[in-house]
Amino acid sequence: MSWLLWALWVAVLPWLLRSGAGSRLGHPGPAWLRWLGGAGWLALALVGAVLWVGGSERLLAGSLAFFGFLLALLALWGGDLLWAARFRLGWVAALALWVGSGATLLLGLPPSSLALAGLLGVFGAQAIGLMGNLEARARLLWLWQQTRGWMVLLALSVLIRIPVPLWPEGFALVSLMQMSLIGLAAILWGWEKVGPRILLMGGAAFFLGLGVELLGSRSGFPFGHYSYASAPPPTLLGVPLIVPLGWFGMVLAAHGLALGRPWLTGLLVVAWDLGLEALMPSQGYWVWQDPHPLWYGAPLQNYLAWFAMGATLSWMYLRLGQGLLLGGGLAWAYRLEGLFLPMGLALFGLWPAALMCGVAMNALAWWGVRSAAWFSRDSREVAP
Repeated sequence: MSWLLWALWVAVLPWLLRSGAGSRLGHPGPAWLRWLGGAGWLALALVGAVLWVGGSERLLAGSLAFFGFLLALLALWGGDLLWAARFRLGWVAALALWVGSGATLLLGLPPSSLALAGLLGVFGAQAIGLMGNLEARARLLWLWQQTRGWMVLLALSVLIRIPVPLWPEGFALVSLMQMSLIGLAAILWGWEKVGPRILLMGGAAFFLGLGVELLGSRSGFPFGHYSYASAPPPTLLGVPLIVPLGWFGMVLAAHGLALGRPWLTGLLVVAWDLGLEALMPSQGYWVWQDPHPLWYGAPLQNYLAWFAMGATLSWMYLRLGQGLLLGGGLAWAYRLEGLFLPMGLALFGLWPAALMCGVAMNALAWWGVRSAAWFSRDSREVAP
């Protein structure tokens, strides 16, 4: 099948390049087209990952997961530009399917080869079309100029999650790397805003989180009765290292998303924990032994304590680093977690937690941003 697909690309390459440089792929559209396209292709990638975990045919599942992710990136880059040329690009995909069907019959390939051929055709057409478009190339240049070190670390924290469905036994290592990257991104981002003070705030949050987890796991206060006895390494005084790292990086991201409002930061952190209390015990990080469970073994006091911890850390960030509210770039760590944590819960079959956590995290994130915009607008209207 490979030589037939190469012949296809050679035949359509000049046409695709003309399409990319021409007006049909040259007029920017509304930004929501990019976000909608990215979400749609990510949903396809999730379907592929679910099929892979469920033991479905590997070529089909792998093709959906791999190309769904790549096509999501293309959509976020230039989905509005691609929409203008959707019919032409659709014909290219149809041609790829035709070639793939011929190869399937002639070479005796499995039917799932059609999915690979079609997705390869869609990806190739979109990638070549965008690379030949002036507006798309200008966006890449702008992105290169605006990229900071913390952005690269945040992107890496997303990319390393991809192997989890293919390598479930590596969950502990991937999770530690992800949270470490978020913590490093938080330090670099905070350094741009408040300088060396971010080290003080990061250290305070880390050790406060460690201390409250030591107290909680040994006394039952303030979270309830649970144990870290079976937690995977590395641990610090018996507490998984990922936990105090999360108290720093993710709460700082929620603080930025909440624009420094401690009560909203607390709610955002509780929404995050709705997913963690289902996922992390299933991976052996902690075991609940509380006699009054409310949600996946965790009692009500656990969520009250998470709210209090989130609000307290947010109050500390507000007092020590006012400059952290000047630009909320790190808030993307929370937004991305609101996307990928529910996907991970779904992959592990924890559907109630996936739905509850996904709705809560994203609804609170959206409401927080909108309420801040309304407050800012009202303040300008009443200003003398």
